[in-house]
Amino acid sequence: MTPVELSHWPAPYATSSVNATVQVPGSKSLTNRFLILAALADGQSRLRAPLISRDSILMVEALRALGAEVTEIAGDGAFGPDLLVTPIDLSVGGDAAIDCGLAGTVMRFVPPLAALRQGTTSFDGDPHARQRPMGAVISALRGLGVDVDDDDDGLLPFTLTGTGSVPGGRLVVDASASSQFVSALLLVGARFTDGLQLEHVGPPVPSLDHIAMTVDVLRGVGVDVDDSVPNQWRVSSGRISAFDLRIEQDLSNAGPFLAAALVTAGTVHIPNWPAGTSQVGDQWRQILTQLGATSPSPGEH
Repeated sequence: MTPVELSHWPAPYATSSVNATVQVPGSKSLTNRFLILAALADGQSRLRAPLISRDSILMVEALRALGAEVTEIAGDGAFGPDLLVTPIDLSVGGDAAIDCGLAGTVMRFVPPLAALRQGTTSFDGDPHARQRPMGAVISALRGLGVDVDDDDDGLLPFTLTGTGSVPGGRLVVDASASSQFVSALLLVGARFTDGLQLEHVGPPVPSLDHIAMTVDVLRGVGVDVDDSVPNQWRVSSGRISAFDLRIEQDLSNAGPFLAAALVTAGTVHIPNWPAGTSQVGDQWRQILTQLGATSPSPGEH
């Protein structure tokens, strides 16, 4: 067998220290979670400085297809407009088609939301999206009494037919393929008739920090969530309060810029680093400090 020759990018060495102030776009994880909550809230909500990207645009279009009104309005964000969301009127039925693209949050977060409406909703996405696991969401919906047609393969494309409400109650899932399966159900559980008692059974759930983020944002809009028992979550039935909030910048995406300061013995300033956050990207402060950087306290970045 002829050996494969690999070409490498000849990365240039810095000739001087990097000294810069960098603004980072909003968090995708937070933007799409808050969009789902806004679509179910008890009034109009505003997302200030959200991420504007393909994934968030696909989420906005999905919510519009389900009956939410999402309006772009001028804000002070450096990367795009604010989003004003009028929630879905769940008493109004109708069929809808959702393009998930390659967005995991769309293909996993939106089906439980669509199940609350009366009508048939079809889901599809990019060719590679049809290879991503969806079985846990589909089986969970069936366990909640929702009619789902996926040709028994647990993948996109599939359709679901809602009756206008979801009973909720106790549900056991295997979310070992993605933490998004848990977040998808938690985000809408308050609007189930009997709330949700969700239990994971199986290999460890990856990215538990992202489930903790979901719990944090739910509590922030008034939803009662009990996560005191490992691998179990209880969401009480009730209102989701409308909100007006600024989406935190994506701290994970700040990493390469902060690393540039480290390797060039320079300084990079990230304005408005949150003093408290559920984002795992906040760990950059500890990681880079262990590598020799000096990090100020949160809020001073």
